Amino acid sequence: MSSDEDDLDLNDDTTSQLDNATDDGDVMDIEDPLPSARSSPAPQQELMDTNTSHRQRLCLCISPDARICRSYDCVAAIHPNPIYSLAATRCYRWIFTGSDDGYVRKWDFFASMNGKLLLTQAQRHQHVESVSMAGVLSSWWEHEEHPEPVAKIEPVDSTGEESAGTQAVQGPLLEPKASPVYSMDVHAEALWMVLGCDNGSINLVTVRHEEGKCRNVLRHHKGPVSVLKITPSETGVISGSWDRTVAEWDLHTGTIVRSYQGHNSQIASVAFQPIYTPYVPTNTSKDTQDKSVLDTTDNPDSAQPTDPSLIWDQKNPDILLTTSVDGQCLLWDRREPSNDARKLGVPERTPPWCLSACWSTDGTKIYAGRRNGTVDEYDYASQKHIQTFRMPSNSGPVSYVSSMPNGKHLICASNDNVRLWDTSLDSAFTIRPGVEQEFVKPSKTPSVIPFIILPGHHGGVISHIYVDPTCQYMITTSGNRGWEGSSTNACLFYDISPVV
Repeated sequence: MSSDEDDLDLNDDTTSQLDNATDDGDVMDIEDPLPSARSSPAPQQELMDTNTSHRQRLCLCISPDARICRSYDCVAAIHPNPIYSLAATRCYRWIFTGSDDGYVRKWDFFASMNGKLLLTQAQRHQHVESVSMAGVLSSWWEHEEHPEPVAKIEPVDSTGEESAGTQAVQGPLLEPKASPVYSMDVHAEALWMVLGCDNGSINLVTVRHEEGKCRNVLRHHKGPVSVLKITPSETGVISGSWDRTVAEWDLHTGTIVRSYQGHNSQIASVAFQPIYTPYVPTNTSKDTQDKSVLDTTDNPDSAQPTDPSLIWDQKNPDILLTTSVDGQCLLWDRREPSNDARKLGVPERTPPWCLSACWSTDGTKIYAGRRNGTVDEYDYASQKHIQTFRMPSNSGPVSYVSSMPNGKHLICASNDNVRLWDTSLDSAFTIRPGVEQEFVKPSKTPSVIPFIILPGHHGGVISHIYVDPTCQYMITTSGNRGWEGSSTNACLFYDISPVV
């Protein structure tokens, strides 16, 4: 195993990484001959007051332009390896990928975005010309599943005479073996992470110190753990498995505090509802607007944003969305453990299949990708189907969906391409309830194309799409997660530039 520096303080060296704006708050464009090598801020060490034990808090706010922009300019950056799972620290200092070869790889995100390492000719062969830079691999370790010790029965004879009873003692420990990394999630500051194994166990490993060392094993599931999601308080984790069960764990005790019963197929995704505050643009002066974004006093610990609408990644810990491969989308209220889940109905003539579902930025809508190349939009309050977005012909199943913070753009990943979809446009690709999919009524604007294609992935299943809290970067990975479908064996980093 290769490792980097041992004592790394993520709060100390990352606050300046996301600061690529000019003094007036606008995003700074840097000219570069290669689109895939756009300059990104390099990590720097923040100065700290040695007389205080408090660490400077990391404030991740998106640019106001990202909330009101019309579109996004996404440029491919790097190409790593085949991936089943993906995780990132909150500041995106470190990116973790897990693949079917049983290895967890740790990538230096900002060194990768700076574009100092080129792909080989063989690696560039299957990608577009803009994908020319390779990721910077920091370290890696083998992901091992630890079999449960086998108990054996031995006779008890304390008197030296005939056996008076039996007792269970621990048998020989079985050798651990490598397991595909079906799922993972990481602590916001990379103190620890959880990894899903093939045998149904969950490994809790340390990351910052003694990297990759397994500290505890959570055992409950009987099949591969396909989904892991750390709760917003980071004191628990939600796990979903191929055994059709969803469990909530208390990481303080390592026990299950609640089981979510209701799915009839393998669990595909889990997502908490976002906490949304509307952003209202104002025509105030530049100094006043900058102060409203970040108010800093003499105490660096009090540097917090005064405008909550610019904090995009806050989650509601009470509302949970779970999906399964058979198309079921269930809504759970964690405050009411005795109540059953609310179910989102599958539209008519829609195959029962779903690998990914996501919330809209304001938490009022839910989007679910389907096998027939469509994305269904639901209303959260009424659980009713609103409309359907149909991908072009022969696009293949929609394997992943993710919403953008301006409230109208949706990223849809199908077998042919990754598309940035404008849900506010009415076009021939929009299907309203009650309209037969085989006989779609022509739109008044048939020439309107509501999407743009993001270069990079082509001809494979997309396993994950991540957008960082500042909405400056996006990561997409390709892999079938152990299910059917081909893979391009690629992970791409994108640079997002709001177009106002």
